[in-house]
Amino acid sequence: MSAFFFDLHNCLGYMSVTTHRVLSSTLSREMLKAGIDLTGEQWGVLVCLWNKATVTQDELAEIACVDKSTMSRVLSLMEKNGLIARRTDLADARRKCICTTAHAQEIQQRSLDVVRTVLAHALDGVDPRDSAVCLDVLAAVKKNLRKRRKPGGGNPDVNDAATRSKN
Repeated sequence: MSAFFFDLHNCLGYMSVTTHRVLSSTLSREMLKAGIDLTGEQWGVLVCLWNKATVTQDELAEIACVDKSTMSRVLSLMEKNGLIARRTDLADARRKCICTTAHAQEIQQRSLDVVRTVLAHALDGVDPRDSAVCLDVLAAVKKNLRKRRKPGGGNPDVNDAATRSKN
């Protein structure tokens, strides 16, 4: 029997997860260096809010591809850190709408600058066309997996392609 079992470096799941971990830890470290106490996951939530102003907790969980309890924990920490506020939805008192605070607005541009710098370093030497293909492939994989996850096919994140074209 061969000692070689499976090539992780040619596995989409392994490469995407480990790349995410390295990118996320780098982003957190660079945010702290810039005096911003913010993780990559929290930054993603803020971007959704900066783009849409107010979003429900369930919508954020769907966009971030996490379960409701995970999103609840992320939002609780962000609320504790003064980044977001929860408001009762005027249309449905059972739902909570999430919005940014003045503190989140204050760090918006600085955090974007940090993200752009980290992404520039991450993509150093990568042809922009290859980067675009990579994002298209990841969006297709995500869409395919979401279809399998949800009864009836579900909603792929409609912001994936539109967001890429803006950045």
